[in-house]
Amino acid sequence: MLQEEFEEKEDFSKIVQARISTQLSKHNWSLKILSDRSSVPYEIIKKVANGKIGNPSLRNILRIAEAFGCSIDYLAGRQD
Repeated sequence: MLQEEFEEKEDFSKIVQARISTQLSKHNWSLKILSDRSSVPYEIIKKVANGKIGNPSLRNILRIAEAFGCSIDYLAGRQD
């Protein structure tokens, strides 16, 4: 893996972490509530929210975005 690819994955992970954190605060939800509302297993939610999964699946990101009522582009940092 090239250093540049590694940095892109790391940046993506940080952006997703920050956006999930923002949405959790906005909705006043815990990770457990997000898991329940998104149908994404709690352990996966926890790992994504803590940056342990650097490249979460599109399916899981879509489910998280739908639970929050936001777009995938928002979670990925492509729009505000």
